[in-house]
Amino acid sequence: MKFTLEMKLKDIMAANPKTVEAMQELGLHCLGCPFSVNETLLNAAQMHKLDPEKLLTAVNSVEQGEMSDEAKAKAQPKGAILQMDKKTYAIAPHIPAGVATPEILRKIADVAEKYNAAAIKVTSAQRIAIVGLDPADISNAWDDLGMDPGHAIGMCVRSVKVCPGKTFCKRGLQETLGIGMEIDKRYHGMSLPAKFKIGIAGCPNKCTDSMNVDLGVMGTSKGYHVYVGGNGGVKPRSGDLLVENLQADELIPVMDAVVEYFKEHAKPQERLGRMIDRIGLDGLHETVIKVINS
Repeated sequence: MKFTLEMKLKDIMAANPKTVEAMQELGLHCLGCPFSVNETLLNAAQMHKLDPEKLLTAVNSVEQGEMSDEAKAKAQPKGAILQMDKKTYAIAPHIPAGVATPEILRKIADVAEKYNAAAIKVTSAQRIAIVGLDPADISNAWDDLGMDPGHAIGMCVRSVKVCPGKTFCKRGLQETLGIGMEIDKRYHGMSLPAKFKIGIAGCPNKCTDSMNVDLGVMGTSKGYHVYVGGNGGVKPRSGDLLVENLQADELIPVMDAVVEYFKEHAKPQERLGRMIDRIGLDGLHETVIKVINS
């Protein structure tokens, strides 16, 4: 079988498990991660700053065979992210809407202490990462936590950032926590053509970066504004205002329409903002207006 740069890592490994060794030798150490294996070979090369053609040649040169025990030992543990030292890993339990109970905080602290973590880090995606774990401890750490991994990497809905809204914040104009929990349950981890971030803010201060994520919501005194196509990175882009003053019961149908439109029209690895730059905003706007008026 001839592999291509557009093939996903998991499909390459399934077709020939022995390719894992070749990819590891070139610097891909995330082959045990359930999120990274959904990346294409091209995307993996770009993420690890490798020559795509060299990587492609390497996997196509491997004889058919099974993965060695050594390669299995080097594969990234499930739900973990390799750290700078190339020896230890971080795990980030999923905390919907960034709302943690005392029990969750105690669990995270106990696991970090039990397995001698180097640090506990609050991330920008409203998760709490346990950093610097030995790979041999990852599975037991997840068992002790009894929590799902946060989708920190991969072609999927990554984080759903949610502010306190009018439930707690004196500046909140609209409810966010209940809606945010529902949105998180609905979208977090969903496979999409490219990574996808969501931010829910209860007022125009946009503390959850609603204009700088793929799909952003901002509360106003009259309802919710929806922004699309924002992103950070090397080529940052501000989101476009899609619709204004939606009511709470209109919000999720509109977001569903945006996500489905993105699935249908985006190229592989193309962020929503780049898709809008390529085909324009009119089609998406018309689709959403039909949903609102239906």
